[in-house]
Amino acid sequence: MSNNAVTNTLDSNFGSLSNAWNVPAPVNGAVTLSGNSAMMEWATGRDAGHGYGTYTVTAKVDGNQPGPGIILWPGDNQWPGQEIDMLEITPDGSGRQYGTVHWNNNGADAYQTAIYEGVSSGQFHDYQMVWAPGEITFKVDGKTMGSFNQHIPTDFDHGGMNNTIGVMNNNPATSITVSHIDFTPLGASAPAAATASVAVATPVADIALNLAATASATTAPVDTSHGEVIDWNALAAQVTANFEATGHWFI
Repeated sequence: MSNNAVTNTLDSNFGSLSNAWNVPAPVNGAVTLSGNSAMMEWATGRDAGHGYGTYTVTAKVDGNQPGPGIILWPGDNQWPGQEIDMLEITPDGSGRQYGTVHWNNNGADAYQTAIYEGVSSGQFHDYQMVWAPGEITFKVDGKTMGSFNQHIPTDFDHGGMNNTIGVMNNNPATSITVSHIDFTPLGASAPAAATASVAVATPVADIALNLAATASATTAPVDTSHGEVIDWNALAAQVTANFEATGHWFI
């Protein structure tokens, strides 16, 4: 696909996020990911997923530890790369939420983060990211939480690569419940969101995806009609290697 609009109401299935792993069927118009689980659009090439536009995910996080994530994964399924995380949890036990922009720095992962001050777990929020040429902005419930204008990827339609939408949980003490996922291409009418003051982006240790517990217990789903699939076990091994080298969980 090339930057097509998408809406997933999660009433009866996972919609475009059909690369699902350990995820139960929707209940009452929502999907809850707990333990080690994930659902994602298929990352089959540079044009897979979506590019410039507005991404909106209505979700609720339970727990105050790293584990839940709303992930925009590189369309070519290669990492390190242009991973964009609309939601993660800090590792300090405070339950603070944040967004991250990753890029490939000569073969190493590099990133910048924005803390979502005042955003609480245990209740639904509208998480929104606006990806425009040269800028990415994170919003929660219409309030701008951080904006970046460096290391911003270019989408496929403009010579770069798209990202696929995904939701993950990788901690038995946390969960994430999602009720709606929406993408509107740049220039189209996006879901309404009020504008507020910009918060300063704050660096934190990037505890993105604690996948290590899954390495020996699970196998990625295989669907040859979609080509290459996400190798969850390979990601778990990468997380473990990162922890051993740096003392931090991240991918």
